[in-house]
Amino acid sequence: MKTMLVCRGYYVRDPAGFTAAWRRRANLACELTEEEAAALAERDYGAVCLGGHPHLLWSFSEAVWVPEVSRPELVESYREKARAHGYPDTST
Repeated sequence: MKTMLVCRGYYVRDPAGFTAAWRRRANLACELTEEEAAALAERDYGAVCLGGHPHLLWSFSEAVWVPEVSRPELVESYREKARAHGYPDTST
């Protein structure tokens, strides 16, 4: 849990630095595309939604943006931005 809180704090303080450090350490299973890295570096949860499951991304978004914005505001904004990308195909 402590590691997660440290990572969250680092990401919130310096999203571009966190993303760059992640990319330097990531293995093949965790590589980010240019688009994913840009979305994370810019804290653009609408773009992060591309290809991700909305329920998992919601947990990430909530952890990063609350309390900067109120939860009701984040819910509405998240719904609007996620809707623009459609619902991903999660079938296996």
